Formats: sequence, structure tokens, C-alpha cells
Amino acid sequence: MKVQRFDLHQTHRAGQAALTASLVLAVAMLVAAVQYLDALRGRGHALDAREAAIRRSEDARRVIGNAHRGAADARALELMAKQRYAMEPARDLMERGWNPGIALLLLDLATDTRQIDMVFESRSAQEALAYVDWLEMQAAAERVLVKRQTGKQGAAGSAVETRVQVIWRTSPSGRQ
Repeated sequence: MKVQRFDLHQTHRAGQAALTASLVLAVAMLVAAVQYLDALRGRGHALDAREAAIRRSEDARRVIGNAHRGAADARALELMAKQRYAMEPARDLMERGWNPGIALLLLDLATDTRQIDMVFESRSAQEALAYVDWLEMQAAAERVLVKRQTGKQGAAGSAVETRVQVIWRTSPSGRQ
């Protein structure tokens, strides 16, 4: 098979249109391929920039996370100890107040306000109020408020759901 000679100076030659169309198609494909490569290169640069930003934020978090490990400042050590033990009076109060007739449904401790929000269920209103009275008599409790008390009827019998808010003292002796 003989390769045809492509000559643009001879315009009336047979088969010249097919050669011209193939040349235009090849140039169009080359332009499209170069544009696609540029788009891929742009995506690659955007991805590299995003990975660098993520890496910088991870490094910053790692520095913040490791800052307490090498703390030589006495004030920082004191604050970290206070944070660790800020919840101890509340935890001690809840551990001592365990009662098999009380089912805790929700327990929320907030150290900044020294507040315990709890929802519990008991078999009767008297049992719930006895538990609230016990909490009120404790030295660690500064104030006990019954927020809501509702009765529930069920297949196993009736139950009472009680929402209580307890403010605890910072020291169990009653002094702040």
C-alpha cells in the first residue's frame, strides 16, 4: 500500500478532503489532550494545596495536644490538676448515693457551674422524694431542686420519672 502524498497546493486532487479532515481531527485531538492535561495539572495543584493545609492544621493540633506534656509552668500544672479533679465531689456524691430502687436515665455533669442534671426513675413518688431528701442532706450538695416529676403507667406497674438539679460544693466540708 502506498502512502498518499499530502499537498495543500494541489486543491483539486482526489482524496485530498479525507486527508485534510484527518489532519484537522488530529490537531483538534491534540488540543483537547493538552487542555485535559492542563485541567489535570490544575486539579493536582489544588489537591496538593489542600493536603498541605490539612497537614498544617494537623501539625497545629498535634502541637496543641502535646503542649501539656512538657509543661514546665507551675500555673499550667496547677490548672490542669484542677481540671482533672473538678468533678471529684460530684462523682463521689453520685457513687455514695447509689440506690437499687433508683434507675438513672440521664446524668449530666457540668464542672463550670458545679451542676448535676439527672433524670431517674423509681417505683413510687415517696421513693423518689426520699432519694432527693438524701441528696439534700449530704454535705457535698449545696442545693437540690426537683424540676419535674411525672408518673408513668406500664405493663410492669407504675413508675415515677423525676428530673433533679443538684449544685455541689467545691469542698465536701461545706466551705467554698
